[in-house]
Amino acid sequence: MNRIFKIIVLFLLAGIPAKPLLAQSDGNKTEYSSDGKGWVFGLNVGLYYPSKNTAAFYSGDAANVNSFNYVMSNYYWHQEIFTALRANDSISVSGLPQNMHYKISMQPGIYAQYSFNPELALIIEFNYMKLKANDVIVFEVDPKEYATEKDLRLYPMRGAEERVYADIGLKRTYIKTDKLSWFLMGGVNVNSTKVKQCSFYVENKEYSMINLYGINGYVPNSNSQTFPVYQGGVGVGMFAGAGATLTFAGSICIEPGITAHWLMVNLDRYKNMNPGAGAYIRFLF
Repeated sequence: MNRIFKIIVLFLLAGIPAKPLLAQSDGNKTEYSSDGKGWVFGLNVGLYYPSKNTAAFYSGDAANVNSFNYVMSNYYWHQEIFTALRANDSISVSGLPQNMHYKISMQPGIYAQYSFNPELALIIEFNYMKLKANDVIVFEVDPKEYATEKDLRLYPMRGAEERVYADIGLKRTYIKTDKLSWFLMGGVNVNSTKVKQCSFYVENKEYSMINLYGINGYVPNSNSQTFPVYQGGVGVGMFAGAGATLTFAGSICIEPGITAHWLMVNLDRYKNMNPGAGAYIRFLF
């Protein structure tokens, strides 16, 4: 990972002149009245799609910290589901999600840039997203030993989490005209994840697979005490991106761009490095 980061930095620094690009009023060169140093701030709005590999955290797998077994092993919940499915004999979970995946998420954020010169800048960016994962859980009702068509019922399984991405890196700008330039950027990422939901639904009733009741378990009509459960944490990775800067009258700047991440998200059993990608429009002021 350190080696890849060094390559990104060297790539961004490549071709930077010893002195800032100076003004020429003819051709396509941009004329600068200063050395280009200073802070620039902005707001982002975009869309992001993370790797579905971490979405498997919400699949209810028996090896996960949040498992369907937690719900089905509770006598009272089991009876509720048995009744809701109108079973006569028994019920069983015959299939867990095989394609648990996130929906594309909105990604608002804030941006700060300190320019060393018109071509090189340090960037700091914070983006927030609320991710939702979806697939189905399959129940078999009254399994039969003789050959016949199985009575299978499909119900939603859902997960939700909040993430904050902090990207810190360098931005290399290639100036074309006083109205247009394009840029490359790259650096390191620190992210924070918080699990908000890990549930499946039967006949519109939600059954959370997060153990909020501790060792005593859920007992109906007993004022069972619940406990706060925090799942998630801090992860790290790297990012790279590209885009264009469009300058309008009054020094108003808009930057459409794309960003790719390669990072570890702190979810139990799913802490391996995974990709993610997004597109955004940034407004600078």
